[in-house]
Order: sequence, then structure tokens, then C-alpha cells
Amino acid sequence: MIRKKISSSIPSFFYSYDTNTPFSQCSICNKFFNDSSRYFIEKVFKQNIVLNKSEIVYEYAICELCATSMSDEISEESKISITELYEAHSENLLRKIDYLHRTEKYSIDSWVDRCSMTGKEVRLCDEYAVNGIVENGCLVYEHTPIVISDDFVQKIQEVLSKETKDTFNDFKNQITNVSPSVEDLIFSPSPSIF
Repeated sequence: MIRKKISSSIPSFFYSYDTNTPFSQCSICNKFFNDSSRYFIEKVFKQNIVLNKSEIVYEYAICELCATSMSDEISEESKISITELYEAHSENLLRKIDYLHRTEKYSIDSWVDRCSMTGKEVRLCDEYAVNGIVENGCLVYEHTPIVISDDFVQKIQEVLSKETKDTFNDFKNQITNVSPSVEDLIFSPSPSIF
């Protein structure tokens, strides 16, 4: 059974890069979050080999209603494939979650140091995504925060239908206001939060 721990606040790791404050509104519908809002955050990072550090590529916060709507746009074929892929890699995720809850490691660094599905350290990833859930102005430690490495995103991309890839590309264009490059197609928003 997955336990749930609500933090006392939102760690600065999940703050907006632009404002260095918690996200205040949905990146899709622009609805402002309030104290009782439940929303999802995704941050995508790329390794800067020269500086030997991770740099933010893009980020967004999405309200529960928009996330549900986005989920509805994923093809049934992709939903089944994604579920099968996550189930095939769930042992590492469940072991990580169990350890972190059992040892009560509720600092963000303990949750975002390696891929939740493969165990690959983020420092070894060219790119990686981190997803979190916020409820009532606090970060939820449950099955999230979750880290998805470049290796696992590639596995996801291999099982997505063209229709779902197009949906994710449209979504990314909407939140970033830029056209995707070939390498960006690998890092479309992760279906893990939907």
C-alpha cells in the first residue's frame, strides 16, 4: 500500500523558475490556484555538461480539470501501452516509494535524485522530467514526486500512438509557445501526471 504524506509547504524545487515563487495559475486555462486547489507540476531539465549542472528546459503547472481533459485526449491504444510499460517497470518505483516512506525521507532531494522507473541517477541523464502534485498549497509525497529519465521517456515514446504524440506536441507548443525541434519530440510532457 502506498502511503501519503503532505508536506508543510511547497519546496522551492517546485517553484516557478521565472518568479521563484509557487505557481499561481494553470498553464493551460490560466485559472488561479487557491488554498484548496489540487494541481500538477512538471519540470523538464537538461544537463549542461560544461557547467556540470541541470538546467530547466521548460515547466508548467496544470489544474486537475485540465489534466483530466488532457488525459481524455490520449488514445486508448496509448493508455494501454503506457499502463503496460509502467507495470513492467513498477518494481523499482514501488521499492523506491516504500523505502522513502518507511525511512520518512521527505526532503525533495531524496525523491528527485534518480529515475523512479529505472533507477538511473539524474546526473547521468541528458534530460529528465520531474512531476509533483500539490494539494492545499502543500507538496504531496505519495507515488510522486516522480522522476522520468531520458531512457524511460524514450521507452514511452516508442509505445505512443501518432495521435497521442500529436496531442503532446500540441500541448507542449501551447505551454512553451515554440515549435518543437526533433530532440524536443523526445521530451513531450510525461504521461505520468495525466
